[in-house]
Formats: sequence, structure tokens, C-alpha cells
Amino acid sequence: MMKVTIIGGGKVGSTIAKKLETIDSVSYQVVYNSDATKEKLLEQEITESSIVDWESADFNCDIVLICVKDYQIEQVAKQLSESITNGSPLVVHTSGTKRKEILEVFIDKGFTIAAAHPYQTFAESESDILDGIPWGLDVGGDSADKLEQFISLISGKPVKLSDETLDTKSLYHISAVAASNFMALSVELAKNIAEESNISWEQFLPHIMRTTLDNNLNEDSDEPAITGPVVRGDVETVKNHVSALGESVNGVIYKNMSESLALMALDKGLISGEKFEELMEVLA
Repeated sequence: MMKVTIIGGGKVGSTIAKKLETIDSVSYQVVYNSDATKEKLLEQEITESSIVDWESADFNCDIVLICVKDYQIEQVAKQLSESITNGSPLVVHTSGTKRKEILEVFIDKGFTIAAAHPYQTFAESESDILDGIPWGLDVGGDSADKLEQFISLISGKPVKLSDETLDTKSLYHISAVAASNFMALSVELAKNIAEESNISWEQFLPHIMRTTLDNNLNEDSDEPAITGPVVRGDVETVKNHVSALGESVNGVIYKNMSESLALMALDKGLISGEKFEELMEVLA
């Protein structure tokens, strides 16, 4: 029986807890830091007996998962290092930007440390969003097997990050931000403008978005599958778009995203420098 203690009841911690609810070979606890967090965990149907405060937590376990905001990791690690009085758990944080060395306070105590980042968006806390996702691991030595076993138990795919990737780990995390948040921004913008134009986004958007996603995830192409007036250098159409949107929030977002699209089109040789400058004048 693997014993796991999760510190942090936010989206990541609670989602992992919900997944562990379904696995008989793992016992777990979630350590909460406020009554509000406890209430949220109960609302998500986490077993009440598995929700504990710091004083009641059992840190004599196989793995401690620190699932808190990046700026809180060092503080939590220091408090945890003073709370573990026996045992030698593998201590893991789930940050996508920090290396495992942020947990160095445990090294002098003889504990092993690692980082394991779930490459997934956690807008929802349903446990099945963990199924099949890659976890970027920063881990070494004998602890690798234990961590990989745990990731596999929760239906994930453990992927050891190379030294080169770890040296620029923020870039690794930015790729996830671009894949999730920037795409969500595009979807929300499209929904808002569709509603302004009095069409049903449910009817018009899904097919074009799925086609665009499929086209841009085509492994046989090295070029982005981008089309439209910016990529064509169609300055007049872009000018009409800007005029139609005005100074609304949607208008500002459209101009910012179009500037970025124009920059990519220029970089890929899809538009000339002259057309790029004309577009920038319209979008300024």
C-alpha cells in the first residue's frame, strides 16, 4: 500500500486526491490550510476522513506532494522539513517552472526530492483529466522508480525532462501556457464576437476550431497552418475589422493578437516587411 500526503487543496491537489479515491493500492491525505479550502474539498466529494489540518497530517509516508503556488513552495518546504520527525518520504513539488532544488532544505536531512509537473489544464477538477497526460519529471537516483510508479498509478505518463529542458524550465512551462491559456483566449474572443454579430457560436465555431487544431498538430508540416487577412497582408480588411470592433475590450485583444500574428507571418516569410509595417500602422 503506497501512502501519499498532498499539501494544498487547490485545483491540482484536489484533482489528484479525486483520482486517488479510485485507487485501492494507495492511501492518501490532503492537508488543508483554511476552513474555506476544507469546504471546497468536501464539495468535491473528497472523503472527509482524508482531509486533515497540518497538526493531524501523517508525513511518515512514501510520497509528499507539495501542490501550492510557486511563491509558497519554499515556505511550505521549510515548515514540512521541521514537521517530519520520522520516515524518509520522497518530497515532490508540482511546479512547472521551479526545479527540484527549491526543496534543498530536505537534502541535509537525507530525504530525496523531485519535481513532477502535470502537463494539463486544471480549469476543472474531474479526475479523468489526468488520464494519459505527460508529467515532466525532474528526478534522479533511486527515487525515479517510486515517482514513476506513482505517476503510472494515477494514469499519467512519466517523462524525464532533459538537463537542457531543466536549464530553461520556464520555456517548458510557457509552452503549456501557450497551448492552454492562449488558446482559451482565442476561443473566448471568438465567442464574444460571434455573439456581437448575432450568430450562434455553438453552431459556427466548433468545426472551424477543430479543423484549425488538427491542421496545426499535423506532424508532417513544419509550418503553422494560419490563414486570413493578416497572413495575406490584406490591410483593408484588417482596417475594417478594427473599425467594426472600436475601442472595446474585444477590439484591444483583436489588435494585440493580430500584431503577434503579423510578427509570426513576417518571421515565417508569409508577408513582406512592407506589408508588416502597413499592418502595424492599422493595428497601432
